[in-house]
Amino acid sequence: MTENKKQMLLGLGFTGTYGANTKAWTSEELNVTTYPDMNADIRYAQLAEKGKFQFIFIGDFPGAIPNDNREVPAMTLEPIMTATAILQQTKHIGVASTVHTQWNNPFTLARQFKGIDLMSNGRIAWNAVTGSNPKIAENFGVKLMDSKSRYENHYEFVETVQHLWATWGEDALKADKESGVFADYSQVKPVHISGKHININGSLPMPSSPQGQPIIFHSGGSPNGIAFAGRYASAMIGEVWTIEQGIATRNALRQAAIDAGRNPDEIKFIAGLMPVVANSKREAIDRHAKFMDEKLIQQRLHYIGMVLGMRLTFEDLDKPIAPELLDRVEIDSYSDPCLENVLKVAHEGWTLRDIIYQSVIDFHPATLGDAKETADHLTSWFEAGAADGFWLLPDVYETDLKRFVEEVVPILQERGVFHLDYEGETLRENLNVPYQYGVDERLS
Repeated sequence: MTENKKQMLLGLGFTGTYGANTKAWTSEELNVTTYPDMNADIRYAQLAEKGKFQFIFIGDFPGAIPNDNREVPAMTLEPIMTATAILQQTKHIGVASTVHTQWNNPFTLARQFKGIDLMSNGRIAWNAVTGSNPKIAENFGVKLMDSKSRYENHYEFVETVQHLWATWGEDALKADKESGVFADYSQVKPVHISGKHININGSLPMPSSPQGQPIIFHSGGSPNGIAFAGRYASAMIGEVWTIEQGIATRNALRQAAIDAGRNPDEIKFIAGLMPVVANSKREAIDRHAKFMDEKLIQQRLHYIGMVLGMRLTFEDLDKPIAPELLDRVEIDSYSDPCLENVLKVAHEGWTLRDIIYQSVIDFHPATLGDAKETADHLTSWFEAGAADGFWLLPDVYETDLKRFVEEVVPILQERGVFHLDYEGETLRENLNVPYQYGVDERLS
């Protein structure tokens, strides 16, 4: 095996259902009798840990109800509760849970995450996002702020939480029976915050965890999101469809870290991938296709036509797109981000239906084929500098995650681009990001 100093990170995109696909519950491999099923969630987390994944990423869409009766709602259970249950039943893998800053309280959030960090011996991360859905805001009785105000509040909120995490001095805990001193409470420093959006006067008397304090993640990719992540986050979850887009986003993120006064190597860009591992590409396409109905096919048919700038109809579904039509398509800075992905697959000669089945316009790139196909995608992106790691969204955890762990991970390990075992006990050690306690003093 080739020895590489730098190795990729892997995380599982977790939806609290049966897979990243909202119709995963219809899979023949599943016996769905309970929903939500925390025992199943724990089993999937343990499977990811078996594959040496560094983290699980839990999104949150509180109160969102699908428009389609055939779909499972995502993250019905509260993500902090889910993270706590998973961390109690695993030993090494970390969990990044999403909590929005617009409809939560800094003290409550700081207390919850620091408590979980202590219970898990340093394996929790907070995916700090503003929240931008007005319907979700209504669930909390909150009116959605404009973008400028959201980020002003976001910065204040995150710094307040970090100040609260550090109110207990790192050397305050004594537990000295001879002197009769449990703690030196003179080292517990209250926080006094008087900002535009947040006012707090108090302390959080909880000691540091082995990783100091919870890690901060951020999911997004807008200029505001990249600037925020560069300043505060240790990892950013993103959506990019080509290596070139990945390189550009990662470089922008690293530059944002430099602009904030940080070392750019301290922040990791995590790109998404939807892997379907099968014995052949045809088998993978057919398996993935089971979760696409005619309504979805029609939507994607029209979208692909729009992306390519041509009129496509149902009559075109079972034949390839003519090469001469594809050759006329021009890519510029205004093109849809998925265009290059659409053209790449279309030039391979697949029928339009099979192009749709390969999720060329989904939220993330998809790899459909044998284990080597997925391993090649991950390796090429990683070695090109398009990502420091990947969060994976398998259709069905029971089958697709299992095949990834058993078939793709060994290939990556053999190539030396993925670790053989966990580097340490904490999430910070396993992500290779530095210890932190309180707000980073280097921030400019």
